[in-house]
Amino acid sequence: MKTIGIPGKSFVVALAIGMVFTAGCSGSREDVRVTLCKNLTAALLSSAQSAEWTGGENTFNRPSYAVTSLSFDVVGGGDPRSAKSACYYAYDALDDTAQTLADPLSAHATLPFKMTFDGRTLSDGELLRLVNAEQKRQGRQAVEKLEKGASDMADKVRSGIGQ
Repeated sequence: MKTIGIPGKSFVVALAIGMVFTAGCSGSREDVRVTLCKNLTAALLSSAQSAEWTGGENTFNRPSYAVTSLSFDVVGGGDPRSAKSACYYAYDALDDTAQTLADPLSAHATLPFKMTFDGRTLSDGELLRLVNAEQKRQGRQAVEKLEKGASDMADKVRSGIGQ
């Protein structure tokens, strides 16, 4: 006859690791392309300014590209005004699938090939530098979140083992 015992330390450690990795999966329901376009737009504002989003629209020029257009108010820095930006994403699917038909934006690349800000088209070099800086920022943010989750979980495990 087999008895059911209290989980061992290895089980607790495995559970803790699983919880740390899944903690990084929760987040916004907003499409990553929209979020990236918002972040790139915010990065183009001066440090004293911020964007208050007033509208957004995705348009599709099938099969070539999709455009995420954003409207926002620029606040702070003494120059309140309304502005617009747009990010262009290349079509990146081989075939239409149920997923791409239900969510047409998912058939497009996750990095823009073109961006406009307040009526000005960014140069390729400017867009590349902007995207690279944003990817670095997101990477640092993900690492910090994982480190904090691991540290918190380690504290919980240590406090549970000490009982």
